[in-house]
Amino acid sequence: MVQYIVRHWRGELGLAVAFWINFVGLNLLLLSARPLVEQLLGAMALDGDPRLVSRLAVLHVAFVYGLVYPWQVVGVWRAAAPHRAGLRRRAWGRVARVILVVSVTATVVTMALAAPIYRDILTIAFGPDRYGSFTVTRVGDGELIHFEGYLGYDAARQLRRALRNEPEVQGIILDSRGGWISAGRSVGQVIERHGLNTYSFDGCHSACVTAFVSGDKRYLADEARLGFHQYAVPFGGLRAFSDMGLEQQRDLQHFRRQGVQPAFLARLFQAGHDEIWYPTQRELREAGVIHDVLRSEELLFGRAPSSGNAHEPSV
Repeated sequence: MVQYIVRHWRGELGLAVAFWINFVGLNLLLLSARPLVEQLLGAMALDGDPRLVSRLAVLHVAFVYGLVYPWQVVGVWRAAAPHRAGLRRRAWGRVARVILVVSVTATVVTMALAAPIYRDILTIAFGPDRYGSFTVTRVGDGELIHFEGYLGYDAARQLRRALRNEPEVQGIILDSRGGWISAGRSVGQVIERHGLNTYSFDGCHSACVTAFVSGDKRYLADEARLGFHQYAVPFGGLRAFSDMGLEQQRDLQHFRRQGVQPAFLARLFQAGHDEIWYPTQRELREAGVIHDVLRSEELLFGRAPSSGNAHEPSV
């Protein structure tokens, strides 16, 4: 294989093999695999760590356009050299070189037009996390974890670390303005896996609600609210690769599995992304989103929530 790669690079394989197999054939193979790669990367970006997906995308682009494509072009160009062909084949060599010039020009133009996409991918892969400000602490005699801040890339990893070898933890307090969709889902998966109850003292909004509804039992402090709105892609260059309507439907299914009533689900994503819908606590309880309302002091001082010590929700 190494010898084959070197021979192509030197133009020693012959124009037919270099052009039709190594250039045309390989490019067709890469193009046919592109939709699958984009679909997989898109799914991973919304279900896993977007930084990992973006770094894989950067590696893919660097490999294809930084190594494979130059190798293809140089090998065909050298194989098409006039001194390597007979008089009858020189015309074909000129045609092959013209095709290469057109291909390289089209590739440069395409990459220039896709610059916003590459910029956003690089920002996700290596830039700072805009939602990286959060804390994960133990409270309530060690039986609760308090998550406060945004749902950043590392939110689920930090929560898993806090829960490691800590079987006495029974619940998590989620006080968050939101964050990444993927982080909300990942935190929710950790909550489900550990069978935790969920609470909110100061409010849980946007992507946080996906994590909150993953709780076994769900409680709000008497002044806390849950906020809902439509999803949006924060990076303009990546909008073409994300179907936010489909992602909302996926999370509606999750809410339904958690026992939320259909009438409430019909309103879940009615508010635009720049707006937010705050249902009353009574609406939340009647719809099955929360199980009860309680004072934060009751939870922190060790009195387990129940219908006997909970308070009527505000309206």
